[in-house]
Amino acid sequence: MRYFSSMDDRASQKPFLTTALVLALAALIASLTAMTTPVGAAAQATSDQSRLEALEAQLQRDIGSATLGIERLEAERSQLLGDLDNLTAALEGTADALERLALARREPARIQVNIAIERFLNGDPVSETFARELQALSHDDGPIVQQEAMGSVIDDATAQLADIDFKINSLAAEVPDMRASRTEAAERLIVVDALLLELRFDLEEKSTELVQVSTDLEWYRNSASRSPLSGRDNPNGNARPALVVKIDNVPRARPQAGVNDADVVFVELVEGGATRLAATFHSENPATIGPVRSMRTTDVKLLQMLRSPLFANSGGNQRTTEIVNASPLVNIGHATGAGGAYFRNNSRPAPHNLFTSSNALRRAGGSSGGSPVDLFQIRRPGTALPNASQPATSATVRYDSTTVSYSWTGSGWARTQDGAAFRDTAGTRVAPETVIVQFTRYGVSPADANSPEAIATGSGAAWIFTEGQVIQGTWSKPQARNVTVYRDANGVEIELLPGRVWIELPKPGGGSFS
Repeated sequence: MRYFSSMDDRASQKPFLTTALVLALAALIASLTAMTTPVGAAAQATSDQSRLEALEAQLQRDIGSATLGIERLEAERSQLLGDLDNLTAALEGTADALERLALARREPARIQVNIAIERFLNGDPVSETFARELQALSHDDGPIVQQEAMGSVIDDATAQLADIDFKINSLAAEVPDMRASRTEAAERLIVVDALLLELRFDLEEKSTELVQVSTDLEWYRNSASRSPLSGRDNPNGNARPALVVKIDNVPRARPQAGVNDADVVFVELVEGGATRLAATFHSENPATIGPVRSMRTTDVKLLQMLRSPLFANSGGNQRTTEIVNASPLVNIGHATGAGGAYFRNNSRPAPHNLFTSSNALRRAGGSSGGSPVDLFQIRRPGTALPNASQPATSATVRYDSTTVSYSWTGSGWARTQDGAAFRDTAGTRVAPETVIVQFTRYGVSPADANSPEAIATGSGAAWIFTEGQVIQGTWSKPQARNVTVYRDANGVEIELLPGRVWIELPKPGGGSFS
């Protein structure tokens, strides 16, 4: 330990102490920012879920009220239709009765008596017969009896006319009320039909909205069943560790097996300008993965953010092995006691013929490893992209001796390497939903002077390709254990849709898009 011998010595060291303190504070702030970001995102997710749950409850109440209202209006409509039928029938019956009364009134008894008297005075035979009948009734009373008989006929006719007139007036008096009732019922029926139409439309609209809200809520309620690496459904549970397999990527190694099942694939630059894949599996269990190749010191700082992942590889030189074994990565490589999890495919030339499987590697890993944390901010499908972006249909990534391109298909980014479509052993084109081009500086590996080592901590430029758009932003990773955070030009953390993510790690300037 060095002691200062004078005030001058202490003064000469002050700038160095100040610089160190500033750097330490900057690192602390960056670390705290990286640690607090997921908490803020989690709080926002909780707020969104609470809002949707309140909306769901309100919609359910509204739907219940609308349904009850429709039932009541339909019952009233049925009653109104019955009332209209009854009123119409009553009016038709009244009209028929009035017609019959009018016909009955055409031949009143008084007129018949007058005609009979007229005929009698003119000597009409019929009248004489009528007179004889009157005489037979009168006996000896003569004209007096005749007069009384004729008066009786007239009185009877008058009474009949009065009765008919009373019935006609009574029926006629009922008609205005019946018509008013029918008009009122018809007008109410129009109102009821309009209310029914409105309520049914409202019910359909709210039912559609409820389906969407319930679907959105399902997204939050099922968050525990989605992989933190990609947001994809994870039937295998999120408690298990991530599994990283180093996969060969030279021409003789292609096509590879299992790459389409990986949640995240890191593309690293290795010696000779070639690339190697670090395929990370969590939500899928591919039966065949490979060809498996050796690890690099790049993997240690790059993969620590996965929280003690199982790390499958074909081996490494002594120094690389020491560095990996001293890191949080759980080494289950071919050269370890987990070697039984690997097999050779003799149809391929060595060393490009070492393969394995997810289940075999997980059995070999046993209870080792830790559960991964969220690597990205995953947004709910159907929501708008919140970040500043611009349309993009293609991207090109250049390594020292390898060129990769991606083309937007409408659902994913179809990958091409060195001019050939990039397919897996099943013939399926690799087309991840998201591509991240993370421009990365490289140094020299401490284990091999010929091997480049990605400087995975710090910050740099990044392009995020999603949904036919590109977001030009930055990446930051203060320490190896921190999750890499991607932000747009406005400093807003970038949100991705659920799906596979390929992360290309070219040197700065090694990319373009259109």
